[in-house]
Amino acid sequence: MGAERISGMVYLDIVLIVNGAMDTFLLLFTAYLLRKKVYFLNIFMAVFLGELPIIFILFELSGFIAVSKILVPLAMISIGLKTKSIGDLTKGLLYFSLLAAVTGGIYYTLFGWLGLRDGEGPLLTLSDLWILPMIAFLLLGGYRVWERMQKANLFLDNILYDAELCFEDDRSLKVKALLDTGNELRDPLTGTPVMLLEEKVAQKVISEKIRHFLELPWRESSNPWSFVWKDEEYCRQRMVFISAKGINGQTWLPGIRLEKVKISQGGKEWERPVTVALVPQVLSSESKFQALLHPEHIHKFTGKEEIA
Repeated sequence: MGAERISGMVYLDIVLIVNGAMDTFLLLFTAYLLRKKVYFLNIFMAVFLGELPIIFILFELSGFIAVSKILVPLAMISIGLKTKSIGDLTKGLLYFSLLAAVTGGIYYTLFGWLGLRDGEGPLLTLSDLWILPMIAFLLLGGYRVWERMQKANLFLDNILYDAELCFEDDRSLKVKALLDTGNELRDPLTGTPVMLLEEKVAQKVISEKIRHFLELPWRESSNPWSFVWKDEEYCRQRMVFISAKGINGQTWLPGIRLEKVKISQGGKEWERPVTVALVPQVLSSESKFQALLHPEHIHKFTGKEEIA
């Protein structure tokens, strides 16, 4: 058919070349995302099959158009990626379709921004094929960013726990707690590992007695332990001050002794007696967690105590 016109301003050879380039790009990128080995002979055969719908459309073979929209993509993925199961075929078809949709969206956006299309002529010509490497660069860059975010989220999930702090009067507080392997704080009297908790979050459940104690001017004292010894028996049993190094040097953190804190992750749950130290600052700017665990809060069977 060469350069013979098929319809209006459309040339069959140009359309086939452009469509083949697009299909090659989409198949290669799909193989990359699925970590599939590329066999160029199979890619060539799949691209050849991908030209059939174009011929059916240009020659107005309506009986084949509808069928080809379903069968041709299936055959392209099956042959091009050498899929060996229904699951692989389904996943490949899904990735291929999503990539085609995203690529089309990027194409229209770029041409709109750059003002390279006046509404006449075929959507993509040979002179426009330079845009494919640009689309590939954008897709690959976006995928790399997404992949890093997924890895970061996966790492965070491995060191993020659910914690339920049980206070008196059957009041409890559920928070997300991050394992902090650098947390070496302990209750100075009992040696119990310390959990750091945002003070603002704790205010929701602490008793009136503890709230009243925290309102005392202990922050103005160089050694606030005197406030514990002078207070009633309740605070002497429940309250403690923990020495810690802060941004401004040595500081004191008020602590509350809890007999039971439930910690869970991945369907496993265990309990620990915990001393909770209240910190005034927000621990996570994105509110992903409100507490920091000590390594010894993690059960041995979880194998998470070594995560850093």
